Amino acid sequence: MFPHQNPLPKSDVITTPAFETLLANVKTCLLDYLEQHSPGDAAAVRETLANEAEILTKFTEAFTVILQSHFRQMNAQAQQMFGMYATDKAMVDLIASQLGVKRLVLEEGDPNAYPPVLPVMESNEALLTRYYLAAYALATTGTRSGYRFHAMTLGGRPMVKVESPEPNKVVVTYEFTEHEDAGKTKDAQARQVTPGVVDCYILAHAGNGIPEQALVDATQNYLGRDDIAQETDLITVKTPSIQNWSCRAQLYVRPGPDANMVKVAAEKAVQEYATSQHRLGGSIEPSMIYSVLLKSTGAHRADLIEPAQPIRCAHSEAPYLESINITVSTENL
Repeated sequence: MFPHQNPLPKSDVITTPAFETLLANVKTCLLDYLEQHSPGDAAAVRETLANEAEILTKFTEAFTVILQSHFRQMNAQAQQMFGMYATDKAMVDLIASQLGVKRLVLEEGDPNAYPPVLPVMESNEALLTRYYLAAYALATTGTRSGYRFHAMTLGGRPMVKVESPEPNKVVVTYEFTEHEDAGKTKDAQARQVTPGVVDCYILAHAGNGIPEQALVDATQNYLGRDDIAQETDLITVKTPSIQNWSCRAQLYVRPGPDANMVKVAAEKAVQEYATSQHRLGGSIEPSMIYSVLLKSTGAHRADLIEPAQPIRCAHSEAPYLESINITVSTENL
């Protein structure tokens, strides 16, 4: 459902040729050109290119490196055209705008402060998530994804007024207004409790994710608009349950790396993993914590003390990391 989180393998069309393959192609093209335009020089050039010490051979190899870098640049630009691969903020904004979705402001900055405080904007991943959900909300709510999009995008739908000021004339007015609570909701999930009764849980960006009552009320009012809510649904916005957890681990490294730097890298990796799973229905897997710890630090082994068991949340729950306690030991062989 979310290609940016589970992208397809990259096509061979946007892969960079290996240096040896590209060098062989350059030499072949060069010799073919000489065979057509200067046949008398082709044999000598072929002999020169076979000698690694020749300056023309070095020039050809340098050109191949430049050409390979050009391929990488063109491939990177091509990937930015697709939401599943895009990482450039401007391109992500452009892709999302195709469905009328724009990046939300999570925290207002202060341009008058010294130094100026820049606003905190919605991440690429969050914006792309709402972009893929937007297709389910082109009409109204009703589907799980539709409820999720509207709850996460307060104010995203304009007020539409249809008036007939005179006979044979109809005026349709779209009023776009900024919602004061836009950007406060990190995730949302809706489920049918009984026929016609739907519970919608929302998770906030701030703190451990429990939304303030004002945000709950604002979401309730927004989803209840007659141009959004289903007439057959009685929807109730609720706060989720938070499953608090802590990370305690012991890392073992070989002599060489600074223990404090390893500790900082490990804490950052665990925090990033916890942030990615801080959503409704998220899960904390000990195997994933092992993976992020070892990959981010270069440690050769780790002992994970907490959590001892997986933490797998329902649609009305979200895991939240309370503390990180990581110790690093150096093992001499």
